[in-house]
Amino acid sequence: MINLSRSMESDCPSKESLLPAMVHHFFSDKDDLFKDKIISGCLAREKEASTMVDKGIAFPHSVIKERISPQILCCYSPTGVPWNSTGEKVSIIILLVCNEEDHLPTLSELAGIFQMPGVTDKLGKAKSAEDMSEILLRAQSQKEKNWSKEKEIITNSLLREADRLRSNTENTKMVLFSNSLIQILSVVEQFSQKSSILVSSKNRVLNRVDLLKKHFTVIHSVQGSISYEKEILKQLWTEKILSDGDVVISLSGFEFDMMPHSISITAIPRDLYDESRVLKYKIPHNVNLEILSRAVSLASELSRQGREGKSVGTIFVVGEYESVQDYCKQLIINPFGGLEDYERSILDAGLSETIKEFSKIDGAYIVENSGKIRSGGTYLSIPPHQIRLQPGLGARHAAALGITLVAPVASVVLSESTGHIRIFWDGMEQDLFVPGDR
Repeated sequence: MINLSRSMESDCPSKESLLPAMVHHFFSDKDDLFKDKIISGCLAREKEASTMVDKGIAFPHSVIKERISPQILCCYSPTGVPWNSTGEKVSIIILLVCNEEDHLPTLSELAGIFQMPGVTDKLGKAKSAEDMSEILLRAQSQKEKNWSKEKEIITNSLLREADRLRSNTENTKMVLFSNSLIQILSVVEQFSQKSSILVSSKNRVLNRVDLLKKHFTVIHSVQGSISYEKEILKQLWTEKILSDGDVVISLSGFEFDMMPHSISITAIPRDLYDESRVLKYKIPHNVNLEILSRAVSLASELSRQGREGKSVGTIFVVGEYESVQDYCKQLIINPFGGLEDYERSILDAGLSETIKEFSKIDGAYIVENSGKIRSGGTYLSIPPHQIRLQPGLGARHAAALGITLVAPVASVVLSESTGHIRIFWDGMEQDLFVPGDR
């Protein structure tokens, strides 16, 4: 839920002076470079088109690359500020600062609040920043109440349909992703039969196993966020909790909601990722198949998504570190050095974005069979060998293939130019993935 409580008053005579004043007031703890990015983003957007959305109300926004939670900054101008080309004044200024990923969802949420009956009329009569904040917070609270009722009706209907589907299919399993004991208990009767799984990462839930075990056949603990549902289902599959041919009905919802409100259906393993064929490989016994599969999955996501709109290339080397350490040299300070083992597991879905972010750095990831990422940004120094590569493949592929000539490891290499993924072991290319459109 977005925070609408931050407000100020200002008598700045123009939007060119008001917007910088708002940024400096609300981001007083940030450096000037950060504030300048926000200000320039606001003013550039104003040059494109006025952000006046209603009589007396303006809605400027600045989209930045920094990973911050959406910031809603409210300002009341007692005298009004000329905002558009005709000089119309606004008294209510609501500034949104966020990154590209959160921009449209936050705009949508704000639009829903402004569409509540009477909100714009009341804002037009506001006499202070406190009045403005109170009106917005009341509208937000009412919207949440209305939405909660709608979600409860929808969720109950979906739960009944999910129960019907499960009763008509032998291999259907229900998985609830929740960190809220209240939320779990609100739907627990739907999980009173066999083949039900609870996924949680909070001790306040996991410490109540005695209360919950009569409703769930498995209570699965994960580290980090439980929002990475697809990655967690992969873990459940590789740990044999889910089996080939299972149909999984997943339920989830925000922690502060009384009931889950999102339901999805997943066929195992077909809907997990196209790379499920990895688990059929006959790889060297020194390589953990589950870890290799996870590396291919991450490479596939990087191939499709890139980073910041640009393609990236990287290498994952999977196997025992002792067998490759003599060929490893750090190009940069190891970003995973000094971390506890549980903080750098490639199987931790919450670490996915960190791994993808560091993929912009040249070099390889060295991943042990336990799943621990030993290092990132690692240069592979391979002694002279006769390496045979297909035409068009360069130094990154040569290093990925070469390391498997001198050590009993497997390597996964993502091509920056094509997005193709190749897997090597025993000094040979063993498989090629073409993940699709980038």
